[in-house]
Amino acid sequence: MKIKYLLFMLIIIPISLAIAANQNKDIPVQAQGTGSTENSALLAAKRNAVEQGIGTFIISQTEINNFELQKDIILSRAMGSVKKVDILEKIKRADGSYLVKINAIVSLASIKSDLVALKILLESMDRPRMMVMVAEKNGKTGENTIINYLREKQFTVVDVASVAALMKKGDGFIQQAMAGDPVAAARIGSSNGADYMIIGKVTKDTSTSDFLSETGLKSGQASISAKIINCSSARIIATFTTVSGAVHTSVAMAQTKATEKAAIKLMDQGLFEKTISSFQDMINNGVPLDVTIKNVTDFQTQKAVRRIIKSLNRVVSVTKRSFSKGRLKLTVLYKGNADSFSEAADGKIISEKVLSVSEIEGSSVVIYLK
Repeated sequence: MKIKYLLFMLIIIPISLAIAANQNKDIPVQAQGTGSTENSALLAAKRNAVEQGIGTFIISQTEINNFELQKDIILSRAMGSVKKVDILEKIKRADGSYLVKINAIVSLASIKSDLVALKILLESMDRPRMMVMVAEKNGKTGENTIINYLREKQFTVVDVASVAALMKKGDGFIQQAMAGDPVAAARIGSSNGADYMIIGKVTKDTSTSDFLSETGLKSGQASISAKIINCSSARIIATFTTVSGAVHTSVAMAQTKATEKAAIKLMDQGLFEKTISSFQDMINNGVPLDVTIKNVTDFQTQKAVRRIIKSLNRVVSVTKRSFSKGRLKLTVLYKGNADSFSEAADGKIISEKVLSVSEIEGSSVVIYLK
């Protein structure tokens, strides 16, 4: 069933609204599928049942488009949401193929936890990699809490050991990044394979009161200030600061608990929402890439190059910045990142020559026409 039809069903038919109001429940779905064998037809029927379940959650045109971009990947990962299948009918057709009709029970709770708009968005963004560096005296609670938060949201996070090794170096460049320099942070993130970098600092303190003194509890406070940076452009997406407190019989434990609370608050109330909004904007409108094509010998060839680049999937627009001494410089608005653009462009043939990507750094791509 087409996802646009599912959207229509969700909006128009009252029973669908009832389902949407009880999204943690299991729902019965009737579906069918075709294939060259009974098993492949049954698998297709299950996939159609899952698609109907996913349709319950997809409510915007953007989400529909993002779903279509990564449909096969998303449906494959969601097959576990089919909890029960009753085969209603098996038909072997004249051409030798099979048609299987089923009643299935689809777990909306499973789909909700795994395939809401965030998951679809991340798939459409080619699963951006995050890097987290948080300066904290006597601990890593803030950094580890943010990393766990991101992982729970299905983000890919750069290896923690790599970050720890960087922090121990303590060289001037690292210090610049930790002091909030977005250019330094972006360069560190890019060199470690990250698309986005979260840099921050934790400040801890204690307080006392007559009441706490009588109970034997200690009060700990923690403040976290952080910013998220696009490693391709060194652009600051968002900055945020939070403060939280906690009590414990141990001062160190009170501060640790306060830091954990502050880190979660930081993500819930600021950085996470801003990050997702930034991703959504890129999916909707594309990101600008600086693309240089070398060995472009004449005017007709540069026109052919621009035509091929513009025809690539997810390219929104191509603007020529200059053409001189065999170098064609373009600004390409692309719904993805520099890596996925390079994969799409590499190997394309123009006038018996081949586009060959030679450099990728941040949002800049260098291509040779060989």
